[in-house]
Amino acid sequence: MVRWTLAILAACSFTACVSGQDPDCSSARSCDECIQLDSRCGWCRNLQKGATTRCRVATQFNRTGECDLADISNPQSTTTIPLLTPTLEQSANITLNLRARESASFDIKVTRQADFPVDVYYLLDNTQRMGFNLVALRNFGSKIIASLQALTPRRRLGFGVFNDKPTSPFFYTKMDGTPFQSPAATDMCGLDDGGLTTRCGTVNSFQHVLNLTDDITAYAAAVNTTLLTNKPEEDIRKGQLDALLQAAVCSQPGWNTYPRGGAIRLIVLATDTEYHSAGDGILGGIVRQHDGKCHLDSKGFYDYSTLQDYPSAGQIREALDANEMIVAFALARIGGRGAVTAAYASLQSSWSGRALIARLDPKNDSTFVDTVVNAAREASEQANIRLSRAVEGITVTVNATCPSGSAVNEGSPIEYCNGMKVNSTATFQVTVTAEDCDKLVNTKNLQLFLSPAYGSVNVDINALCSCPCTAQSQSGSGRCSGLGALTCGQCSCPVGNPGSFCQCNISEVNRVSNTSVCLSPNSGVADLPCSNEGTCEVNDQCVYGCKCRPEYHGRYCACRNSAVCGLHEGLACGGTSRGVCRCADDVACTGCSCQCNVGFNGSDTCQPCSSSLDSCRTGTSGEVCSSNGNCVCGACQCNFGWFGDRCQFCEPRNRTCLSLCQRALPCALAPAACQSLDPTTPCYNCGDGLTASTTRRSSNCTLCPPIEIIPQSAGDMYTFSDSGMVIEARQCPTTQEGGCQVNYYAGGNSANELVRIVRVQRDDARDCPQPFDTLPVVLGIVFGLLGLAVILLVIWKIVTVFLDRREYRSFIEQQKIATWEKESNPIYKNPHQRTVNPTFRGGQ
Repeated sequence: MVRWTLAILAACSFTACVSGQDPDCSSARSCDECIQLDSRCGWCRNLQKGATTRCRVATQFNRTGECDLADISNPQSTTTIPLLTPTLEQSANITLNLRARESASFDIKVTRQADFPVDVYYLLDNTQRMGFNLVALRNFGSKIIASLQALTPRRRLGFGVFNDKPTSPFFYTKMDGTPFQSPAATDMCGLDDGGLTTRCGTVNSFQHVLNLTDDITAYAAAVNTTLLTNKPEEDIRKGQLDALLQAAVCSQPGWNTYPRGGAIRLIVLATDTEYHSAGDGILGGIVRQHDGKCHLDSKGFYDYSTLQDYPSAGQIREALDANEMIVAFALARIGGRGAVTAAYASLQSSWSGRALIARLDPKNDSTFVDTVVNAAREASEQANIRLSRAVEGITVTVNATCPSGSAVNEGSPIEYCNGMKVNSTATFQVTVTAEDCDKLVNTKNLQLFLSPAYGSVNVDINALCSCPCTAQSQSGSGRCSGLGALTCGQCSCPVGNPGSFCQCNISEVNRVSNTSVCLSPNSGVADLPCSNEGTCEVNDQCVYGCKCRPEYHGRYCACRNSAVCGLHEGLACGGTSRGVCRCADDVACTGCSCQCNVGFNGSDTCQPCSSSLDSCRTGTSGEVCSSNGNCVCGACQCNFGWFGDRCQFCEPRNRTCLSLCQRALPCALAPAACQSLDPTTPCYNCGDGLTASTTRRSSNCTLCPPIEIIPQSAGDMYTFSDSGMVIEARQCPTTQEGGCQVNYYAGGNSANELVRIVRVQRDDARDCPQPFDTLPVVLGIVFGLLGLAVILLVIWKIVTVFLDRREYRSFIEQQKIATWEKESNPIYKNPHQRTVNPTFRGGQ
């Protein structure tokens, strides 16, 4: 009994398993479109107040609180596993419900048993040249049966013959073109020394003679009665491919009815010549292409032999793959033709894994028998999974874990195992991936065949391309103003009634004329609305505005996110799963930064927050945020009433951490409107001022206790009665209000609750500084400066006169002690000068 087990291990999202980057889901306009974008995208049917995006990564809704879990449409992939134990006679069935671009993986474990079925079908070339091999073939059958017994008790033999197309020039024909059917005894087709009958057989490309059987006697009888045929020596090629295709695709041989791969199927083709292939039929006037189908009549003859051309080698390969068959070419050596072996070696190469070559020698049959038995043994030791056919929109990969070690074709889409011993187990991980929904309109079915002899698995794939709420659309919904259809929480409005709830009524004329508001003031006249990066649509205020493409934002869609904000992995702010890009001035696109989602921070790019709490701990106690807040992204988010980088400071409105005086101070400084109120009229302290009102302004506002005014201080303690109890109010430290001192008392009950504030009536003459007369000071400063200037001038004059007189006295004293020597002036020249004329002679 052949056993195999099936185990579904897990189904996982393909995109989530291979990538940590969350997808951008915000571009979807409907629930169906949303879930088709990515298996992690979810649609919110009922957005919370303030939320604007219905389609986003489903887990982000949980973090931001924008949508309740019950309102999220996020269909999950499911797998239905079989409850029965599959066998060769009954396939297992698996149902997969997959989102687009999502994968499901399951394991198939195969255990090899010893009792696998083996079918061996002999195809004999029965032309006269092969007659001497008929005697050998009688013995081959019995020897192969005996050898296969060691592998499995479930083995069968079948038999068929072939020659060639019964038309000229492929065979001898009469004058009318019909072939010779039964030549005279003198034209013997057999050989006397072979002990064969001497009559000639019917000419045909293929004849099925014996169904597959385990009766060796019936096999021998079929071989004994085989008749030979004449074949022209001029045409040495034969119709091997015609016969091979019919033997592979026809059911008449009696192939087992198990699913594909349910048995080892061997076709042994014995011949001594090369083969005719596609295109050779034109020599006999046959031009019709082979259709690849079975055409055997009731007597087992191929009756389309003269109607169709020879099949191609590719058609044969397809037939062998489709029926899980292996061909063994048994080549008889006649005349030493090396070309014959080369021709079949070419087929063996192109039919990788589907063909082998054996030498047919009547005098030494061990080689041939060993080749056939070894082929069966190798096939039995192989375990693989094959698809019945390719399915559009579905991709299948098979990863094998083999008992002998590494898998064959490791790293390729389909892996398999060799060397499977009895009772050894191989595990195949089958991964089925659904592609885009446009290729998955209907339920897809694929069949996995576990070969050899391990049965099959039927897999039905249902594509989750539509939200369940899509089929529950409500026409004329009140939420859609009674005009549109409510589908998955979103209104589909008729033309002329735009808006999220079909609440607007704008005619086509108004729509065209109002699109001018979508033109940027920086654009030219010919520019398109919304900078050609969005559409001009009516918003919920029933006015026109730009609805931008996902990668743009701004009033006129002029701000490109990737240009004005930082990029992470090519996405602005790391993608909408992390944050969105926004500009302070969305017209000029300036002041742009990232607004990060919960769990991310950073104005340039939204990066995952640090999970460390160290930066939030206090230095002394080590408490996180002083136990007054939560540590988010490495920073403290303080609870109500606390502030500081580690929430270590208490706000004045926090009753739990301040003294009575601290809590009373805001109300003690209240404006006169609150002080003069009757105690029954509430006065609220909202942190940013007091409000005299009968309505609480917000949940953060606290009610001031009654405020009592006394004319003067009562000392350190002021006693009053409250609800029949005497309460002593202690004097609080003096504080300032507009520059004036404020004296007040704070009274509390036994629960330390502030029940009354007693404020001392302010005396401006006593508590406030008196007005200061600045005129005397100004005049004093002015005249003081003038007097100082005069004094400095007088001092300067006195010093100057003193210094001048001292210099003069020194000059006089120097003159008195000076003496002059009587010497000629070296530079003096006498004005009188006598000149003598040398030529003067006196009186002569």
